[in-house]
Amino acid sequence: MVTALVLGVLAVGGGTASSSAPPDVPTRSVVPTPDYTQTCAPVGADSSSVCLRLTLQAIDAARAREGVGPMVLPADFASLSVPEQLFVAVDRERVDRGLAPFTGLSRVLDARAQRAADGARLPARPGEGFASAQTEWIGEVDNGLDADFQWMYDDGPTSGVPGCGGGQTSGCWADRGIVLTRFGRSGHLLAMGAGYVAEGDSAGDRGGSSLAATLAVDTGGAVPFAYTWKDALAATSAGVLTPLRAVPDSESNSGIPDPNANIAPVPDFTQVCAAGLDESPACLDAVLAAIDHAHALEGLRPLVLPSGFAKLSVPEQLFVAVDLERVDRGLPPFGGLIGPLDRNAQRGADDANDPPDPGRNYVLDDAEWAGGSSNGLDAVYGWMYDDGYGSGNLDCPRRGAQGCWGHRKGILDDFGSGPNLVMGAALDPHGDTHRGDVRGTSMAVTLAVARAPVHRHVFSWASVEALLPPGST
Repeated sequence: MVTALVLGVLAVGGGTASSSAPPDVPTRSVVPTPDYTQTCAPVGADSSSVCLRLTLQAIDAARAREGVGPMVLPADFASLSVPEQLFVAVDRERVDRGLAPFTGLSRVLDARAQRAADGARLPARPGEGFASAQTEWIGEVDNGLDADFQWMYDDGPTSGVPGCGGGQTSGCWADRGIVLTRFGRSGHLLAMGAGYVAEGDSAGDRGGSSLAATLAVDTGGAVPFAYTWKDALAATSAGVLTPLRAVPDSESNSGIPDPNANIAPVPDFTQVCAAGLDESPACLDAVLAAIDHAHALEGLRPLVLPSGFAKLSVPEQLFVAVDLERVDRGLPPFGGLIGPLDRNAQRGADDANDPPDPGRNYVLDDAEWAGGSSNGLDAVYGWMYDDGYGSGNLDCPRRGAQGCWGHRKGILDDFGSGPNLVMGAALDPHGDTHRGDVRGTSMAVTLAVARAPVHRHVFSWASVEALLPPGST
């Protein structure tokens, strides 16, 4: 997540604003504690509850260093758009330091900021009806809280901000100074505009997110607001977002808990499926019924397979089953199988081990391997519901071991969303070399976030959706 560019004061409509940084700037950039960047999506948007709550905890820790109390946000903060999140966070930073809040998000300024976000640039001058305007742009940002942390607490030396480093200081804390500007026009409302696009950065973070904002004095007095500070306060009175110090060991980093124990398959499909590969209707139906039983224990609906599932290759079955397990829990799917990751997964299947690191073209990856599974559904059942102590999970030799439920966590982790999410899958029909399963099936998947958006797939989630019943996703 990198702050890409910031512009200082634009004098518009005859007014000026105090652009000097406030006297309480940190002596150095603050390292986020906890380091939410290790959990939140590396590319694109991420307004998941876990990501936001970890970021909030990091903001609270940074504020405590300044003697400022915790940031109070509405409980529904995750449901707000990124521009609305930014607006609420900026107003909180201002109000908690005795500065006047922005009245609301101006529809006029929002539209102009959105055009700027689409073009990965600073917003244009807002024109007549606004004064003392200041503008911001940032790339590769997950959500409004992430932008707030970077502008307020990671805007000094070592932050990578232009003009702040290598002996230069002119750009240090400029973003923070803009957020905390003391707009000097009494009798006028303060208005803000913001725009965001998850894949709009065409500069150094090509394909990453792009957020633009304008902060100004509304001298026209007749600008309609899309979302107001009063709206935010009303929502806050109904409940607040609680910060999170760390992801519990018993959850994926998307906040989905592990089962308390391995879930015995009901029905026991191991008594139905033949040894080795078995894609017969009887076997697949039994595994699907067992998955539905496990779903019911979590309060999830039954798994709905696309028509023709039995005719898919095992790698395609693996892809479909993994994505359905994610989608049924509200997580974004992987966009599709791609050749480089299929080949990477094949190395794992052939070696009867997790696939290796897929290389520098991916900013995040996770790998899973299964031996002795009858088909793709069987492998995913093991990863999702039979991955704790006493299972075939080789990384879970004792209760509480770090690898327990590791396959499940990998499948349900926070990879973000969008066209950077890609996957590889593979089968070696007789590749298992482990004792007891020698010459058995060997299946592997590689889950990854690519550095650049991927729009061409060997097998895509869009093609799967076309074969699903209406309303099933």
